[in-house]
Amino acid sequence: YKIFISFFFKKPKPKKRVRVAAGSRTGGYRRPGESNDFGGEEEVILDAGDSNELNEDDVAIEEEAAASLEADEEDDEGQTIHNEHVAKTLRDKAIQFMEKKGIYIDAEEQRSAFQIFPRISGLARRVHDSSTLKEKFDKLVSNDESLQGNRRALSRRVPTRWNSDLECLLAHFYFKDIVEQLTATASLNLKAYRLTSLQWKVSEDVREVLLLFEEVTKIFSMAEVPLIVDVISTLEELREGLMAARDDTENDVSDIVRVACQAGILLIDKYSTFANNCDIYLIAIVMCPDRKLKWFKDHGRTTRQIKDIDKLVTKYWKDKYAPKVAVPGQNTSKASTLYTWMLSFRDPIPVLTT
Repeated sequence: YKIFISFFFKKPKPKKRVRVAAGSRTGGYRRPGESNDFGGEEEVILDAGDSNELNEDDVAIEEEAAASLEADEEDDEGQTIHNEHVAKTLRDKAIQFMEKKGIYIDAEEQRSAFQIFPRISGLARRVHDSSTLKEKFDKLVSNDESLQGNRRALSRRVPTRWNSDLECLLAHFYFKDIVEQLTATASLNLKAYRLTSLQWKVSEDVREVLLLFEEVTKIFSMAEVPLIVDVISTLEELREGLMAARDDTENDVSDIVRVACQAGILLIDKYSTFANNCDIYLIAIVMCPDRKLKWFKDHGRTTRQIKDIDKLVTKYWKDKYAPKVAVPGQNTSKASTLYTWMLSFRDPIPVLTT
């Protein structure tokens, strides 16, 4: 999820502190220990690599970056650094992969994408924090008879909550007409939070992909869920959804969303490799009555891979459950029943031909 959404948030930059002493002289020769501070020191805070001039279009970006930076400071620093490194590496690989397919993200498209969520969340924050704007918003909501549902306010984005990005986006679309009226009113000074027609289109694409993540994230967030049998299959379903969005040629999905989907696929592949290295995940799928070996066939595994999984499950049963030595008079019906039960879930495997 985070690697997908990272294409739509500008990474907060560390602050660079520049101290300028009023009346100080620069350059020239000074004796060791001589100070050039004549009082009235002034401290100016700049973003590393940036000037202190802020473009009107980027006001929302800077506000959201500051909020995200504050939230990051509350998280585990080591984990944050690791996640950022993994995300950057996979982002670069996704960009390179899609460029080979003729899909490119130009600088303007990336800049426009960076503005989407900051403008959406920034407007929600402004409306919530200003009694004047809130009163104006509430009046527009009351007068809009086309609204159907229980929403009465724009959802605020909380950087530490996984589902707040989607909620913020859904509310923005729900109140789209009202949002457009607010941001178009010059006297309200909300131009910096107005989405362009292209950004609305990209937002639609992002919304559809985030809905894919919503169900998966809910499953993995619930207590005692998912079951072991659901881990690989859930990741596989998410992967297939991202592939469908990446390769969708009918709905004119924006290039940056396609690339972001590919980044998500690469991260799923990374975690799936770890899961596949743990035999219990594979065994659980084979032993599941509604999946069995057929599940692997339906999800693109080769005949040889399926045969290897079949051998793995059989070997695991023999090593862990099959009676080692037949003892006269010993009741082995339980083990035999278990073995028969296991075989009942085995689908016919096509014979390999050379």
